[in-house]
Amino acid sequence: MSVTRNKSSVLPSTASASVLSAPVPPQPPAPVASSAAAPDPRRWSFVDRRTGRRLEVTCMRGCDADHSLDAAEPSDPSDIWCQIDSTDVCLPINSNGTPENMRVLSATLNMLPFSESIALRAPHVSVEVIQDEWIEGLDPDGLATVIGTLRERLEHLEQMHGRLEVARAEWRGAR
Repeated sequence: MSVTRNKSSVLPSTASASVLSAPVPPQPPAPVASSAAAPDPRRWSFVDRRTGRRLEVTCMRGCDADHSLDAAEPSDPSDIWCQIDSTDVCLPINSNGTPENMRVLSATLNMLPFSESIALRAPHVSVEVIQDEWIEGLDPDGLATVIGTLRERLEHLEQMHGRLEVARAEWRGAR
């Protein structure tokens, strides 16, 4: 499991009030699981630009990546990947003094059939914790660990919500 990080700024204390007042953007509805099985995996081929050989690819079932350019032009095998995307959810994140809607907790199911890493040739999940910040290459146990960690943090947030309600009630009563 690897974590990709970008530089981020610390939230200035004067900006925290704007985060509290920033509206949470409308979220898309949760995807509904289909009772019908996904269609059979797509099969296609491309020309390896390094060797000139035609290579066959079988996508993982449900792959929604557009492989038309890969099939039409010679491609580097390491650039071939299959993916099943997730629905984006955004929250107003303040990383520079102004809240900005950013993706949080997105996930993709991926397979890189020609990867140098054997583990990435198998289906795996990448979790976008916050926009452009990924935990990549998760196998089922790794994803279960991430889910468990997030579940613990959600429980902590629920406890904090209760404490906030009490603190706000006390604050209102003292005014």
